[in-house]
Amino acid sequence: MAYESVEIAQLRTQREALDRQLAEAKERETQHVLREIVQKMHEYGITPDELLGREPSAQPARSSAKYRDPVSGSTWSGRGRAPAWIAGKDRNEFLVDKRSAPPSMVQAALFPEHH
Repeated sequence: MAYESVEIAQLRTQREALDRQLAEAKERETQHVLREIVQKMHEYGITPDELLGREPSAQPARSSAKYRDPVSGSTWSGRGRAPAWIAGKDRNEFLVDKRSAPPSMVQAALFPEHH
């Protein structure tokens, strides 16, 4: 290993610490912006398909649909194995007859590690 002065070693350590701080700050800012986007999507009734410029999902809501995922728009009749988006959660929060999901539920679905 090549010789390195104490000053250079200290500067490298400082740079590594700053790189970590920069990455953490960028991640916090990204999460904040994503939450704002989800909030605006909810406020204006924008679906993920609309946001991405896609045609609406090929899964139209059927009259038998009892539950709806507010993030993807997927539905479930309540029969058979529960989909991952509802498994272990309060099913009342996903009822189709509700007009829209509260922003906190959408955010929890998008950012489960923060809730």
